[in-house]
Amino acid sequence: MDWGASCRRPRRNDIRNGIDRETAISCLQLAAFCIFVLLLAWFGGEHLVVRPIRSLVRTAARFGRGDLYARATEEPCVAEFEPLAAALDDMAAKLAAREEELKIANEHLEELASLDGLSGLANRRGFDRQLEREWQLAAEHRKSIALMMVDIDHFKLFNDRYGHVAGDSCLRAVGETLSLVTLDEAMVVARYGGEEFALLLPGLTIERAAALADVARRAVEDLLINHSEAPCGHVTVSIGVESTVPEKFQTAADLVEAADNALYAAKRRGRNTVVARIPALLRAVS
Repeated sequence: MDWGASCRRPRRNDIRNGIDRETAISCLQLAAFCIFVLLLAWFGGEHLVVRPIRSLVRTAARFGRGDLYARATEEPCVAEFEPLAAALDDMAAKLAAREEELKIANEHLEELASLDGLSGLANRRGFDRQLEREWQLAAEHRKSIALMMVDIDHFKLFNDRYGHVAGDSCLRAVGETLSLVTLDEAMVVARYGGEEFALLLPGLTIERAAALADVARRAVEDLLINHSEAPCGHVTVSIGVESTVPEKFQTAADLVEAADNALYAAKRRGRNTVVARIPALLRAVS
């Protein structure tokens, strides 16, 4: 029996086993190192790349929703992303300024669209919008709201006799006079259409509105604008007045219709007069 060979085998096995252990340990160390490197890369990427990108995306999304006053530079950011954040903030600031300019321009256009170009008064559109607002307020607070409808008497004959330039001057003079006379009471003085004007008077009773209408009528008459085709020889107006406390079954259009009916009654009575509708009666104030 070869005892030398038997002794050499265990020694070789021990060496092989040692090598295997060392290899296993090295593999484990390598795996641990790789995991550490991956964790480090993930942590660094999350904090240095992913998180800043997410922050910029959130800010850009706020811009997209119209929040142009959000700022990307408000949140901490690594130096590499600061130029991009600053660029986003600059873009948002320019968009916000542009939006403000457009808002002002739109408000100006809206105002122009609500004005009559000839007289400078509110036009039919502006009047209707304000009437609806005041009607709702009067209904909510149970307050009266009055309306004057004013028409220049024999205006077509005036235009035919003196021409459209004189007609335009006449319209401006009458509109200015109505505005001045009712300055403290009228919410809106509008050129309703053609030679017709409308005056909205929130809070006035029918008696007060009728008295004010007669003051306006006399003020126009006192302008002494020559009108040879009119019976009295100068420009006059007819005025219809209505006042009511809005009820649930009523609309603003009902107020306009009632004041219009009173105006036609004034014309039927010979013009240059005021007709006010008091409950179911028509009273002439002259």
